[in-house]
Formats: sequence, structure tokens, C-alpha cells
Amino acid sequence: MELILKNDLPHQVNGYNAIADVFSEELFTKNALNYQNPLLVFDRQTLAENISNVQKRNNIPSDLTAQNSIGSYLNLDVKMETGTGKTYVYTAAMFELHKRYGINKFVVVVPSLAIKAGAKQFMEDGYTQRHFRDGCGYGTELDLLTLEASKKKKKGKNYFPPPVREFVNGSSQITDKIYVLLTNMSLLGGTSKLLTDKYDYGVEGFYKPVDGLKATRPFVIIDEPHRFSRSQSSFQFIESQLNPQVIIRFGATFPEITVGKGKTKVVKKDYVNLLYNLTAFAAFNQNLIKGIAKEHFVPASQKQDKVKIASITPKTSARFNLVQKDTSTKSFELTTGNSLGIIAPELEGITVEAITGNSVELSNGQVKFTNEEFNTDIYSSSYQESMIRLALERHFETERVNFSRANKIKTLALFFIDDIYAYRIKERQEKTPYVKEIFERLLLEKITEILPTLSEQESEYKAFLLSSKQNIEATHAGYFSQDNSSSDEAIAQEVQEILYEKKKLLSIKDEDGGFNTRRFLFSKWTLKEGWDNPNVFTIAKLRSSGSENSKLQEVGRGLRLPVDEWGNRISNEEFKLNYIIDFTEADFAERLVEEINADLPKGFVLTEEQIAAVAEKLNLDADDLFLELLTKKYIDRNKNIRAENAEKFFEEYPAFTVGLQQGKVEDRNKKKERKIRLRKVVFEELKSLWEAINQRYILHYEKVEEENYLFNEVLGLFRQGVFASTYMKSSRTELNTSGTEATLNEDAGVQFKVDRHLPYNEFLKRVNRQTTLSIQFLHKVIVAYAKEATVSTEKINEQSVANFVKLFNDWKIEKLAGRFSYTKANLPVKGTALTFSDGTPRSQITQGIIGTKFIEGTPTEKYLYDVYAFDSALEKENLLVDGIKEIVVYGKIPRSSIAIPTTTGQSYSPDFMYVVKKDNGEKILNIIVETKAVENEATLRGIEKAKIDCAGEFFKQLSVDGYKVEFKTQLNNKKIKQIIDEVMES
Repeated sequence: MELILKNDLPHQVNGYNAIADVFSEELFTKNALNYQNPLLVFDRQTLAENISNVQKRNNIPSDLTAQNSIGSYLNLDVKMETGTGKTYVYTAAMFELHKRYGINKFVVVVPSLAIKAGAKQFMEDGYTQRHFRDGCGYGTELDLLTLEASKKKKKGKNYFPPPVREFVNGSSQITDKIYVLLTNMSLLGGTSKLLTDKYDYGVEGFYKPVDGLKATRPFVIIDEPHRFSRSQSSFQFIESQLNPQVIIRFGATFPEITVGKGKTKVVKKDYVNLLYNLTAFAAFNQNLIKGIAKEHFVPASQKQDKVKIASITPKTSARFNLVQKDTSTKSFELTTGNSLGIIAPELEGITVEAITGNSVELSNGQVKFTNEEFNTDIYSSSYQESMIRLALERHFETERVNFSRANKIKTLALFFIDDIYAYRIKERQEKTPYVKEIFERLLLEKITEILPTLSEQESEYKAFLLSSKQNIEATHAGYFSQDNSSSDEAIAQEVQEILYEKKKLLSIKDEDGGFNTRRFLFSKWTLKEGWDNPNVFTIAKLRSSGSENSKLQEVGRGLRLPVDEWGNRISNEEFKLNYIIDFTEADFAERLVEEINADLPKGFVLTEEQIAAVAEKLNLDADDLFLELLTKKYIDRNKNIRAENAEKFFEEYPAFTVGLQQGKVEDRNKKKERKIRLRKVVFEELKSLWEAINQRYILHYEKVEEENYLFNEVLGLFRQGVFASTYMKSSRTELNTSGTEATLNEDAGVQFKVDRHLPYNEFLKRVNRQTTLSIQFLHKVIVAYAKEATVSTEKINEQSVANFVKLFNDWKIEKLAGRFSYTKANLPVKGTALTFSDGTPRSQITQGIIGTKFIEGTPTEKYLYDVYAFDSALEKENLLVDGIKEIVVYGKIPRSSIAIPTTTGQSYSPDFMYVVKKDNGEKILNIIVETKAVENEATLRGIEKAKIDCAGEFFKQLSVDGYKVEFKTQLNNKKIKQIIDEVMES
């Protein structure tokens, strides 16, 4: 196939004309040397006028035109949204500058090898050359010379780098040729081969390559300028060593600079002479790129927590991270035999069975690998597996439509993963990497599911899928930075196809007429800025790239409009990019909308429609609002916003700002936790209470051992509908850019059946491990149930395990009230959150375990820690107790530090501890408080109420055993002073 380029797309024509129109023939003098560019005359007044005229034509806002300047070289900026054809525009700009002014020496600098590969492939391909030479009528050839890193030098002559030699030698007398030197930023620096002069032969009298380049007086083009801040050595190299006449920066994102100090300090984009600004809003609204449908997998439990295996020390320990939305990531180090209930109560009953070099075997029979993530649902399915399944669902939904077209579209999907060895086989690795294994298994399942549903008219698609099924390995490929040094031929072929053979990847059939089924790509975020493929319709982000990234840059790999099997760009219909993420970025769409709207210009001219819309919001008449703005000199009679008053205008009338302003986002995962010191003198007053509540107790069930009672109760649970098929569902949001701002539309997600069948014995084992009911007992109950109802094999699955465990835990909460008691275990107290194993207090603790928010100032001397930290408003109120004279000492109990066993199967830890005394000093009382941000007990969830009831029984038993403790529940409508008064009076 050939990619067919168009030469009349307005958004691209406007881009390269914006550059060419800054100059005129009078501003150039003929070059004295054949290897030089014509020389730009720095007539600052004429250049400034030309720049201003271009900016007015392209509606560059006044706050950005104020950033115009002309220094020792001319800087020009062009901002174009990702996917709109920046590489095409800067290539077209070179042809236009050559045609008008004879400029024929350009240096193109890119930040990375992937971008370099994409730029090289585009500029030197035959279809590009023919397009500009013949289709656009330039009649000119582009001679691309690519500078590569030095390879190990063989003995013999030391030759001048050939690309530099050819570039410098290129003569302006050859009027139908443009010379372009392409390089990446890492080749511009202190150890660059451009700086050495130890060559046996020079060129044009130059023995140092950079001197030859400097002498050509080049025009420099910088791609992706946000990767080239002015303080970086590569940018300084360009300025000082290449001596450019003009630097033209092309990008969707530009670096930021800080202007001013103190209260006047402002962070803004580093634009200089911005000529053209194709915003994301315009790109979406004009259908220049695909729309976006963000979707995330919803865990069956609806609880948005997940666990990630961060690292493994073979045979010793594994570090687990608990990731919760909008809270700090917590880290836990577990060894063999430890319970995952330490991480999350939903995982109570699951323990670490074994730890190997790169995996952890759990007691529920599952094996998890380094960097793998899983839900805190009871059956803890692989999070990546669920996301891959969802991505495949969307991929095939799109592919089937694209394949049924008269001119088919090859449909691609891109997966970003955390770890190369989740996909690539590591040396001496025996098992298939888990992401690759999951993907191939799910792909095979999906193809097998689709094939019977195809109609006779879809025979070719059926053949395509059968070819995929026959060789699953051939359907996918990966590119990772480590691949650049790999000697594996198969890997080299994958990289070649992804980076350099775009047309092959876009082809449905290969040169021999067979199907080219490769359409699933894996990368470790290496394929970012600069790399793209127009036919990427699904991106599954199985790893987090960090919240500081531009949301538009993240989806940029899939925003280009697609091409059909003949290479035609399709722009007359709407396409959607499926963007699959995890719940931690569920607000991705909202943040994307903020980013798009924040980049919109505050227009120069108000329309009648805008005035009417704002007047309605303000409950004013439109004519009255117009007169008001005119009187305040915010606009003139023609509704132009007065530039000198624009800032005050938008402050007073923010409704006129087009779209939303970009919100401030805090990345708590990157925020380091503060260390909080334990006041050891204060702790001495609490020590006996702390030791008492940390004693180990055993929970005993009474009258449950009667087999008929338990048998009938458990049989009743199965009758409630334990056995069920597993379904997965998603939440889907689409971006809408019609009207004056970007908005979000809720769309129907998907729900589909998942085959998670378990062998019967494995089903029994998993229920046993999570409920402690014996396997023999469970089997006896299920046999009885099977006499009443049919149990299909496919419904003996993980979902049914989860269903039963949930029903059993609910049953315990409801039916075991009053059927349990506590007895003290004859076990020594080990190290606690506040003490070492010998009972001595720790010096400091991690802030996150007592609170994520702070109260400024030094705490009262009665408080246990040197900093006030809290989570809820009620807790904050409890900390500020200076006026309560009865309190001797008090402190927040570190989160999950006291493990009181409960009937829910989860342990329990209260919130506050107080030691108080009467005015005469006679009686010392110990109070434990549980805070709940609800108005009354009826509002408490069943599981919370059950845990609190258990805690009450626990502290009663503690008092019976000789240590008096009062346990109180504090709701929203109760103050801590009331609780203390109640205890003192009792």
C-alpha cells in the first residue's frame, strides 16, 4: 500500500504559510559561499511587523503576542495538537522556504530515537518525496542525511561523519535539492563526535564537524520543544555551536518558564513569536483527529482498591503496595505464612504460600508476578487480565466494523505495560511472561467466541481471524528501549516493523497475498511523543505514567485519523479512540477536558450569542450587559475586548472565558510522607493502656458447633443463589467538543460473560481457605443442594466462590450476634506500631498511619505526637482539646495497629485513646473511642456495626481480666467532652 498525502488541508497550509510569511525576499542577501544558506537581514522592525500580521491573521491571543522578541537569532513557534500532522507541516515549511527564499540547509533535532525513526521514515519515503515534488508542484528533492551514534571504530582512517560531510558539501547551485540533517538530542553534547577535530580528512577546510555545520548558517527545526528547555545542554549546544539564523519549534506542548519572584511569580509557557496555535479544542471540533472514549474496568466489589507486587526478594519476602484512589500508596513487606489481610480486610484468609524469583503463590491457588496488580475483591482476579479483556472487547468491536467496509481499515491496539519481562522472555526464564500468557489466552478465547457469530458476508474477516488463531504469536509485537541492544533477530524484526515499516503494519495482507495479522503492540511507554500510527483505535494503559503528564500526550499515539487499505486518509466521518485505564485514573476524562478548555484563547471579539448566554446566567438583559461592558471600557463599540483591560475583564466576568480553566491536581503518590515523632514522656502515661489493648485474644463461637444448625444455615446460603456466571462491566465516557467548550457524555459500557471455571476440588479449597469451613462439610452441603437444583460446571468458578464467601460473612454478622466470646491468648506481645518488641517506644512513626491532613502549630503537651495529623473533620475536632482539663494524656491510635478479631472475619482497630482523671485526682480512667462520621447508629453499615459490637465485647472482657477500659462510639452529633463527662459520671 501507499499512504496518500493531501496538499490542501487548511490546518496544515495555514501552519507552514505562517512561517514563510514572516520573511520576504528583501530580508535575505545572497550567500557568499555555495555551502551556505542565504543570509537573513535582521531588520527587527520589519520582522516584528510581519510576525504581528501573521499572529493577527491566526488569532493569537494578546497575552501570547506580548511574548514576541527577536534576539541574536530568530525564534518562531508553531503549536499544533498531537495527531494533526506536525511532521508534515515542518517538512512542507522547508519546501516553501526553499521555493520562496532559496533556503536549502535545515537541521532537524528530535528528542528520542522513536521520534527520529518516525521522522526519518516520513521524510525519506517515496510517497513523501513524490507528494512534494509532483503533487505540490515544488519540483524539488529532499536529501535526508541522518546522524547516528558512533559505532566501535575499526582500525584505519578516521573519517569525517558522512552525513555531516554531505550536508556541508551540498551546494546552493543545485537549485532542486534541499539538504536536511536529522539528529536526536543525545548526539548534541559535550562528548559529541561533532566537537572533535581528530579526523584524517576534513570538508570545505573544516576538521571539526560542528564548525562545518555552523558555517552553513542553518535553519534549525526542533520537534517536541517541551523536551528541550532553554537550560538544557542540547538547546544551548544548538544556540552556541550551530549558530543558527532561525530556530523554528514545532510541538503540541511547550516548556514552562517562571517569571518574577515571590508573590509576583508566574509560571507560563515558553512561547516566543507564536505564529500558529491549532488547539486541541479546534482539532477535535474540526474533526482533524479521533474523538476519545475513556473507559475503566469496574471491580466486582465496587471498591476501588488494588494491590501491586512491587518487588520480590527470592524465597524471603515480597513487597506489596496497596493503591487506593485519592490516597497515598501504602507499602507492606510480607513473608511466607503472612496474611494478605494485613494489606486489606477483603483479603483476610488468603496467605502467602511460597515466594520464588519473580512470583508469589497465594493460599487461594493463584500465582502473582512482579508488577502484577489485582483487585481486593475476595477472588482477587488479575487487574491486568480484566483490562486486557476489556481492551480486546473494544478492539474487536471496532475491527469487525472496519473490516466490513468497502475499503477496509487495518485496526491496531496499543498496550502500555510496567515491566518488559512481563512480555519479553528473560534469559534463563522458564515460564511464559504473565502478560504475554494472559494476552494470548484471552485473544484465543475472544476469536473462538466471535467466529460462530460471523455471517456469510463476513467470510474474509472469518479467514483473517482463522489466520490469527492459527498463529497467535504473529498477531502481536513489542518495542522496548532494551530492544535497541538486543541481538535476537525476531525482536529486531518486531522493532523494524513498529518503528520503520508503518505501511507494512497498516497492510491487511503481506507481499505474498497472505494475511498480515500483526495488530497488537506492547511497549513500556517508550512509544510516546513522535511515534504514532493512524490506525491505533484502542490504547490500554496497564501501567501508570504519572499524573504530571499531559493527558493529550498520553492519548496522542492514537489520535490521528485512520487510513484505509489503499492509504487514503478518512476525514469525512467520526472515529473514536478507546482509551482503557484503571480506576486510579477514573477522572482522566475530566482532566482531559480541563486541559483542552484551559488551552482555549480568550477571544478578542465577543459575539451576540456569547453576550446573550452570559446575560442569561447573570439574570440581566443582553443590551444592559453590553452597555455595562462598554461603560467599564472592557469592550469597544464593535465588541472587541480592549487589550489593556482584558485581565480585569475576565476576572470580573469569568463566564466569558471560553471553557474551563485548568484545575490544580495534587499527585499524592509522589508526595513524600512526613515523619512524626513520638513524645516518649507522654507515652509513659499511656504505656499500660497501650500494652493492655495490644494483648492477643481469641474469638470463640458458641452453639454453632451443632452440626444440624450449621448445615441448615449453610444450605440456606447456597439456596440464595451462590452459583452464577462471571460477568465483567465497564464505565465509558466520551469526549464532546461541540459548542463553545469541551464536555463529557456518559455512554453505555460493556458487560460480557467471562469463563473462570475452577475444578471442583479447587473450588472447595478456595472456599475453605476463606471461611474455615471444612472441605468435607462443604461437599456434604453441596451434594444436598445438588439434589434440589442443577449446578452447571461453568458456574463452579471464582465468582461463585466470591458469592458464597460474601453471603457467609454477612450471615456471621447477622446470626452470630451473642454467640461469641473472647479469651486471652497465652502469647507474648510483639512489636507494635508504637513500640519495639521489648516494649520500648519508637522514636518516630510514618505520618500516613495516623492521618493525611495536618493542623499547623505545636500540639498541646498532653498529646502523644509532635504533630497533629488527622483524616476526618470529626477527628480534627477531637485533637483540639485544650479546654478539657480532665484529660491527662491522649493520642490517635495508628491505623490498623490493634488487631481485635471480629465475627466479620476482619480485624478491628479503634481511633483514639484517652487517659482522664477527676478534678480531685482520685480516679484514673481509660477511654477508647471509635469515631464515625454519621449522624446516628442506624446509618452505620451492617459490617461496621458488627465490628463495633465485637469491640464492645472485647473491651468488656479486657475489664473482666483486670484492666478497666471504657469503649465509646462517637458519632457526628457528639462531642468528645460529652463522652468524657458520661464516663466520669458513671
